[in-house]
Amino acid sequence: MPKYHIHLYPIVRVLVRDVEAESQVEAIKKAERMVDQYQLFRQVRFDPPVADVEFAEDTDGFLVDEDGDTKYEKSTWYENDYTPSPPDRK
Repeated sequence: MPKYHIHLYPIVRVLVRDVEAESQVEAIKKAERMVDQYQLFRQVRFDPPVADVEFAEDTDGFLVDEDGDTKYEKSTWYENDYTPSPPDRK
């Protein structure tokens, strides 16, 4: 039976509280700068300004690599409904 390596791309919600800004778009950009999202998911507890992190109960898509396919020629992207993505997504 073949083996596969599956990359899940879950959608998560990160709540950043009390962002002061002149507009909503400025607040979004400020929040992005305030949170190191790479580090965020490597820790167990959260420090301010992050108030909460949770799985958003949806997955954006999947990447499937076949075991032994070292050149990733058989790797395939799938949409969240398990249908293969258009080739230009690779």
